[in-house]
Amino acid sequence: MHLLGWLLLGLVSFLQQPGQVAADTKHDLTADPLGFLTQATHAWTDTFTLGQLQNQAYGYLFPHGAFFVLTDPLPDWVAQRLWWWLVMGVGYSGFLLLLRRSRTGTLPFQVLAAFLFALSPRTLTTLTAISSETWPVMLAPWVIVPFLGRLGVRAVAAAVIPVALMGAVNATATIAACLPAGLVLVWRMLRRDARAVPTTLGWLAGCAVVSLWWIGPLLILGRYAPPFTDFIESSFVTTRWLNLIEILRGTTSWAPFVDTEREAGFLLVSSPTFVLLTAAVAALGMWGLTLSSTPHRGLWVGMLLVGVTVLGAAHGPLSAQWLAILDGPLAPFRNLHKFDPLVRIPLLVGVAGLGTHLPLPRTLHPGRREAAAALVLVVGVAALAPAWSGRLLPRGTWDYVPGYWQEATNLLNREAAGTRTLIVPESSFARQTWGWTRDEPAQPLLDVPWAVRDAVPLIPAEAIRGLDGVMAVLHHDTEAGLDALRRLGVGAVLHRKDLESGRELDLPGAQRFGDVEVLLLDPAADMALTSEDPVRVAGGGEILAVLDMLHGPGPRLLVDADAEVVTDTPALTVRNYGSLTGPVSAPLADPSEGADVRNAVPDYPSAGPLTRVETIGGQVRASSSASDATSFGGADPARSPTAAVDGEEDTAWWPTPGPAEGQWLELVPDRPLTDPELTVTATEETTVEINGAAVELGEDPTTVTLDGTHDALRLTLRESVGIAEVAIAGHPLERIVTVPDTSPDVRQFLFQRITLDTGHLIRAFTAPRPLTLLLDAPADVLIDGTPHSPGDVVELAPGRHALRTDAAWVTLTEEGFHPSPAWEPTDGRIEASGDERFLLTGRAANPGLQATLGETELQPVTLDAATQAFRVPAGASGDVEITFGPDAVYRQILLGGGILALLGVLAAGVVLAVSRRREEELRASESSGLVLLAALSAGLVASWPGLLAAAAALAVRRFTLIPPGLLAFTLVGIAGAWLARGPWPVGDYAGDSGVLAILLVAALTSLLPGSSRKTKLATATGSVSPSVTSSTGQNPPEK
Repeated sequence: MHLLGWLLLGLVSFLQQPGQVAADTKHDLTADPLGFLTQATHAWTDTFTLGQLQNQAYGYLFPHGAFFVLTDPLPDWVAQRLWWWLVMGVGYSGFLLLLRRSRTGTLPFQVLAAFLFALSPRTLTTLTAISSETWPVMLAPWVIVPFLGRLGVRAVAAAVIPVALMGAVNATATIAACLPAGLVLVWRMLRRDARAVPTTLGWLAGCAVVSLWWIGPLLILGRYAPPFTDFIESSFVTTRWLNLIEILRGTTSWAPFVDTEREAGFLLVSSPTFVLLTAAVAALGMWGLTLSSTPHRGLWVGMLLVGVTVLGAAHGPLSAQWLAILDGPLAPFRNLHKFDPLVRIPLLVGVAGLGTHLPLPRTLHPGRREAAAALVLVVGVAALAPAWSGRLLPRGTWDYVPGYWQEATNLLNREAAGTRTLIVPESSFARQTWGWTRDEPAQPLLDVPWAVRDAVPLIPAEAIRGLDGVMAVLHHDTEAGLDALRRLGVGAVLHRKDLESGRELDLPGAQRFGDVEVLLLDPAADMALTSEDPVRVAGGGEILAVLDMLHGPGPRLLVDADAEVVTDTPALTVRNYGSLTGPVSAPLADPSEGADVRNAVPDYPSAGPLTRVETIGGQVRASSSASDATSFGGADPARSPTAAVDGEEDTAWWPTPGPAEGQWLELVPDRPLTDPELTVTATEETTVEINGAAVELGEDPTTVTLDGTHDALRLTLRESVGIAEVAIAGHPLERIVTVPDTSPDVRQFLFQRITLDTGHLIRAFTAPRPLTLLLDAPADVLIDGTPHSPGDVVELAPGRHALRTDAAWVTLTEEGFHPSPAWEPTDGRIEASGDERFLLTGRAANPGLQATLGETELQPVTLDAATQAFRVPAGASGDVEITFGPDAVYRQILLGGGILALLGVLAAGVVLAVSRRREEELRASESSGLVLLAALSAGLVASWPGLLAAAAALAVRRFTLIPPGLLAFTLVGIAGAWLARGPWPVGDYAGDSGVLAILLVAALTSLLPGSSRKTKLATATGSVSPSVTSSTGQNPPEK
């Protein structure tokens, strides 16, 4: 049956849109696998964005990348189909071996369960989009199989080999795939089986031996990489849909819930038909686990309960603590869907176990059991429909990468080898009109250093802010913004115009290659030298590009106090890390105003002091705002609650896009008001409710007097409309963006709305001393109500001041001060000087970077937006060489660990070859402790209602004749039907129902091995032989 299964899976693989290539895991695997793996032998690369560590690239070396190197001569789509075939086939055979080793079910049901495992919802969701996560799951049964027989050295050897084959593209996925085998060993130790403890210790040691080659590099990555897990999906997102019915169905990956790219996955979560089918498979598996004929069902039920608890605890009474842990010390494990095998393996063992009681039909007039067996097969095959109907590939496949990409990158490889190329515009992922490569199409084609602002570059947070600033000034004024590129050592720009969405630039003088343009600015732009002290700037990394645009590039140091340049960055905002389209909210008064974002770290941290909104006269609150970071289509900072009280009628508060009825804006004065008089201006004619009273508004101010004493004034909308202005007579209420007073020696103020456009530039700031400043701006400015024109000299008395303008930026500068100290470019060959100098490399700062100048080791420092710099001592000269210090250790571990892993696998192979396999039937055992585990699981996933549901299920089993299998099947079936009526993404998503959780906790509790009332009665009347039932699991022949 192995060969037949592989043939069918091969057919399934090659049925998937022949000729089309998918963005599976890494674009380089099909475009340039050898070049990618060669680069992966180094921890740090200067090629990627501003120089960075590669995120687990070493994990591709074996087996994933090696496979694509071997198949590189084949067409890309054929290589992918062969890989997917291998992945599915390994899973199929492994699960089939597991069932046969444990003697579970009959051959037809074993084959069905093996197919359901190889093509489980997790496989259907990930296989063609991120197969690196599918591969370890498919090897999980191979690790379990040796531990279901005689323990000892042979079992250790057989279980270590599949672990060695898992690789480590994703270390968490590898660990998660080993966990089911670990639970089997715990079960064997609890049974006090012979050799269980030494086998466990030997397996752990063997796993360490064959995994050292990637564990060492992983530790280096963790030590030297920025904390990027703070800026990717939060635990709130990864667990949002991990309710019990989705867990049991197998739709545990969050990706199809937030994006339709993975078509098969989205079909599973949104189609009522597939909701019913996957719920039916889960229900059948639950029924099978209740059968006494299912071997070792205590093991499988225990594994299922552990899996349900790990995955479902985020919706239980300790959810807040659990999510905090997942966003903290357990951040690498927050994608809990990788632990799906803990649930899938036992459920599909249960499906196979049904075969003992459901023989296949042998005639055209089957009995009830034969008909039920046929129905189970039909349900199983139907659940696999996304695979055999050719819907496995994600959206955005392509047949070839357009040739103009090769032409453009050839030019850069020839002409821009001495500089860095910036790819514009910014995009979270590369989604072109001709295909979604996810990685940049230029990535495998460029041999020269490049940079791009994608979803989360693996560089320090301040450097990401710096990139955002560069993109902002390029969009604001491309020609002036090009000056900002020199600070990053960027001398060329690659402008792609084939993105599905993106803000294109106008690049005069660029060379055109199809839908790609290349602009060569300075093919030698790289590093720079200066003997000047860096200017101290109170601001975030994004402001440096604005300073570059206005004054030219120069060395600067970001500080939180005692600055020479005071700016209005960084602002207190929250960020939607998953988007680059309006990802940042409007400035906030308090972090609680950004509660729509659930990130543990609300925005990229910065050195500068936070500029925040100051409230005067009370609070302004809103049910939602179009300036929220999570607003559909991106945030619009000009439509915040601040806009309703800013005195500007061309800005307005708008609710977040979507149904507007019931959305509200509320003014909470700092004292109760009697008979308040309220003046409101809307963006168009509308009717709102003000503290329950209907009021008609228009584009002209409308004044309303409310009788009585009011603590708050709430305007509730009936339709989508903006509130342009609202004011309370005699009680001014204001929200104003206020720059903190931290720098007594300030020499320049810089305020702008280029990096965060709030519609108008309205700022409050403090002059620490009497100041005479020169005003520069592209438009007139009001300061403390007095109009000023560009070029005016402004006298500021010590104290607070207010600035208001329509201009995009304003500077107030002390005479004689220049915020951009002089520097000079260098190609890395440095002549001696009598002064100490700074070498600005343009690379992102990293504690592992080292530099030597001739024989002199340079002292590292961090300048600008987390840019790596070095101090050059007076008199030092020579060629600069920048290296990553831990790279030698990294390569030694890769080589030494690889050799050790190979020797470990060879040793395991020798053990298997020379030792004789001895069958050992596992004795039946009591499943002690499962009741306690079930109670713990019920409490952690559903709180006290779950405990009551568990108690009720036990009572039903104890005092009724309802078979536990029927009880579990019925409850899961009801839950599945309920979800099918309201699957995601309908507004009333049924998966959030607490009733479903209670039903499914009861279903899980009904799996506990033990005597039901029906069994006891049957035993007492002699209708069932206990010995036959316990030894064979079969019912006696019908009389």
